[in-house]
Amino acid sequence: MKKLFLSVIVALFMSSAFAETGTPTTKINGYGETFKELTKLLNTYPKLEDFGDEVVVKVKIAINENHEIVVMSTNTSNEDLKEYIKNTLNYQKLLADELEVGNGLVFMVRFVK
Repeated sequence: MKKLFLSVIVALFMSSAFAETGTPTTKINGYGETFKELTKLLNTYPKLEDFGDEVVVKVKIAINENHEIVVMSTNTSNEDLKEYIKNTLNYQKLLADELEVGNGLVFMVRFVK
């Protein structure tokens, strides 16, 4: 009886964990204008010939009280690319209203030759 009870508890926790992972993907669809704006800002990297075919970078941003972008982190080891992302996005006014002040967003950026 104890094993049955424990297995039911574990099953409930597992199903709730899977339900949690589904919610961010539905939110992504609501950030279309934000992604377009970020793409437009990052679309001018001058040193694409330094890379191979493509580079994918995970970027974490937040929105401050002036509705400006603040780059929190990137996962690239290329210092030039990291500085480019930070210099391009930091303190740029975000025109899209999809992100509220204090909220963050994590997204992937793909740089292609």
